[in-house]
Amino acid sequence: MTPDYARLIVDLDGTLYLGPNPLPRATQTMTQLRRTCEILFLSNNCNHSAERLARRLNQIGFEAAPREVVSSVTLMVEAVNQLGAGLRVLTLSSGDLDPALEEAGHRITQKEPADVVIVGVDIDFCYDSLARALRALSRGAVLVGANADAAYPTETGPRPGAGAFVGAVRGMGFVPDRMCGKPDSWTMRKALSLRGFDAGPDCLLVGDRLDSDILGARNLGIDSALVLTGVSTREDVERLGIRPTYVADDLAAIADDLRPWARPLEPPGASGANPHGTG
Repeated sequence: MTPDYARLIVDLDGTLYLGPNPLPRATQTMTQLRRTCEILFLSNNCNHSAERLARRLNQIGFEAAPREVVSSVTLMVEAVNQLGAGLRVLTLSSGDLDPALEEAGHRITQKEPADVVIVGVDIDFCYDSLARALRALSRGAVLVGANADAAYPTETGPRPGAGAFVGAVRGMGFVPDRMCGKPDSWTMRKALSLRGFDAGPDCLLVGDRLDSDILGARNLGIDSALVLTGVSTREDVERLGIRPTYVADDLAAIADDLRPWARPLEPPGASGANPHGTG
């Protein structure tokens, strides 16, 4: 029998929506799931704060409060807070990160000296910004990365993710002291603690990426469900060797109290087993 899950950790891009549009039946499914489950919306979005993501979810038909949302912005601020108070931070990232850091008491600088360099998705990324990061890091600044996502899905196709920008800095010889997105183990533990969740058998993580969502669940030791509405495919399960507990066509397959929506994956090579569940 499929376990009863009281706490759901739900990805956003590729799981609930693509671009400005909710995925088919996703809003109705989340309404149903909220009746019996506590929700944590966990996103590798490193440009939007929890407050902005909660507003966006509500605007397109999902119920969400800011306290239920954790994004890479949330976690990057937490990572800097752990390094100290009132730090000078050089950011290579667009969107809500700078005001979130300032609200937490840190000072944004675009020149040296800096105590911390943070790298996310920077739509104004250029050679000069890379050179500023190089100088700051060469003088001892701590490097914090948003996440390692190579790309993220949109309604018009994939776009470069934070991993592309973090990779540019890695190419200069610097390794992030902290990564602030799935599947990083610190990220997963911190996100759950911010929501008041404990990792356990009553938790299920639902997402569209094997290398972030599903691997992140494995790092926590909790069950996971891959939905096929975003990045990863059924074929990727075998190709990458990252096996979710369940595979389903979309979020709507989680309806009916999570009981009949999918079968646990059988061990590799099990006779007569469907290696990808029922989805």
